[in-house]
Amino acid sequence: MTNKKCIDPAAARHFIANYQSLLETIPTTKRKANLVAQLTAARDALYANPALLQQALAQLQDQGRFCADDVLQAVHTLRVDNWIYVNDTAIHSHFLEPHETNAGYAIKTLTTPLKEMLGSSGAVISCGLLVFQGQVICDGLVGFGAWLGPNYRSSFKEQLAACRAQGTLYRDRLLPRTPPETVAQ
Repeated sequence: MTNKKCIDPAAARHFIANYQSLLETIPTTKRKANLVAQLTAARDALYANPALLQQALAQLQDQGRFCADDVLQAVHTLRVDNWIYVNDTAIHSHFLEPHETNAGYAIKTLTTPLKEMLGSSGAVISCGLLVFQGQVICDGLVGFGAWLGPNYRSSFKEQLAACRAQGTLYRDRLLPRTPPETVAQ
C-alpha cells in the first residue's frame, strides 16, 4: 500500500534514478565511505555552486545519458538547509524556514515518510527540498541535527499555525534560496 506522505511510487523511482545519476557526476573533494554520503556531498556541492549543473549535464551527455526534464526542473528549485521538521499530518510532513522567515512547507517524501526514517518529528534536519511535479518534496538525503525540546516544539507549532492562517504554508513552491554561506556543511 502506498503511504500518503510519499509521492507516487513510479514518480519516486523516476526521480531517484535521474537525481542519483545527475549527482553521481558532480565532483566532490574526496570520495565518501558510502553512496548516501557521496550523494549528499554532491548535492551540497551543487547547491553551493550551481555552475556544477552544466558540467554534470555535459558529462551525462558524453556518456550517452541524460537527466529527465522534470527532474532537471526540480533541481533548479533545490534548497538545502537545516530545516525545522515540526510535525506530520496524514498526507504531509511540515517544515519551517530556518532563517526567521514566517513561512513553512507541507512536503512529501519519496519512498519513506520522515517520521519512519527518524522515529519521530520535532527535529532539526539537513536535507534538500525541491519542487517536483507540482509539489514540494524532500530529496531523501537526510542528516539529523537535533531533537527539539517541548518548549521549542510548542513554539514551532504555533509558528506553523500562523503560517497556515497567513497563507504562507506552501505545498507547491519554495521561497528563493538563501546565500550558500548560510548552508550547514
